[in-house]
Amino acid sequence: MLLKIYYLISTLLIPFYSIYINRRIKLKKEDQERYNERFGKPSVERKSGDLIWIHAASVGECLSALPVINEIEKITSVKQILLTSGTTSSALILKGKLSSKTIHQYLPLDVPLFNSRFLKYWRPKSAIFIESEIWPNLIHQIKKMGVKLAVINGRMTLKSYNKWLRFKKTSKLIFNNYDLCLTQNKESTLFYKRLGINQTFYTGNIKFSSNKLQVNEENYNNLKNTMIGRKVFLAASTHPGEEMIISNLTQKIRNTNREFLCILVPRHPNRSNLTKEILNCKFATRSKNETINDDTDIYLADTFGELGLFYKLADIAFIGGSLVPHGGQNPIEAAYFCNNIFHGKHIENFLEVYETLNHLHITELVDNPRQLQVKIMKCYNDLPANEEELKRKIDIESVDIIRDTMQYLNTSILRNDL
Repeated sequence: MLLKIYYLISTLLIPFYSIYINRRIKLKKEDQERYNERFGKPSVERKSGDLIWIHAASVGECLSALPVINEIEKITSVKQILLTSGTTSSALILKGKLSSKTIHQYLPLDVPLFNSRFLKYWRPKSAIFIESEIWPNLIHQIKKMGVKLAVINGRMTLKSYNKWLRFKKTSKLIFNNYDLCLTQNKESTLFYKRLGINQTFYTGNIKFSSNKLQVNEENYNNLKNTMIGRKVFLAASTHPGEEMIISNLTQKIRNTNREFLCILVPRHPNRSNLTKEILNCKFATRSKNETINDDTDIYLADTFGELGLFYKLADIAFIGGSLVPHGGQNPIEAAYFCNNIFHGKHIENFLEVYETLNHLHITELVDNPRQLQVKIMKCYNDLPANEEELKRKIDIESVDIIRDTMQYLNTSILRNDL
């Protein structure tokens, strides 16, 4: 009944989706040149032959999908790979990272008409979703067309699992559509199996296989020259509430240590109230090309696709979404740059990742803002970690993850006889 209601409401709202998309275009959350893709209308040509479709929600998922895409591209029977995502930032990040065999499109809104238009045009042989994206109408239409469906790097929190349990019949109808589920942690394996995906296996987090973030060397050298003599602290992927914490912390440290500089990279840089959170500090904004001087407390890095640049500049890093009850953000990208990395206690979404990195003495827990301040001061004279040794440790694990992931995909999803 719930799925029927969802289907009906999403169909009845069709006249209003244009208004919704236009509003998002004004907020710069949609691509003005490619918004028709959100209605299931293609903007590039489909090649003849087998097409594999991979969906990744946003930037992190798209980057983690790249090693899997590289492996699938080696399969000669696959003539084209379609990678979809739902954010403009992910589309920007992917520029220059995809071969001619792989194309990017935006995922259509979860409306039967748009989904049908999308699927009839692309006619995928198999659909592979990254992590936890669940769109009921789309999943129903995928299986209606007889397309094999898998979720890889699956992640489900206890909170999400308990929500699905409230609607057992609905969740069973949705999850029974999956042919394969490969999870990033053992807890998720248990949850997905109980919700109805019998072919569920733990393979590990493919984000450990992500390539190191790219750095524009010219931009790096220019910024490095403006930071000579400064101790650089990076607060990455921060969420509402954390900017105020970082701002207060920066002001306290700067009262006695004038060489301290904070680079603040918010998870969502277009938040309307963002600058209000740091008004007690003197800040320069990257998107406005404002320069860093001796009086600058915070450098507000509100641009897309430059996180690797700021990780490389940093002496010390903090991963956001963890001092407030959000669930944390992925620390693996930071780990490749081997800074002293700290995080708060709210890391439910990445527990096993942090366990691995904590074991390698790459990341460290701080219980509160005061403890973070103390840890930062202790790190001032520490030598940076050995970058190549760290990458070797991560690569040892990533090889097994990609190998196991592809083994299951080849057996259950990509086989020619399925």
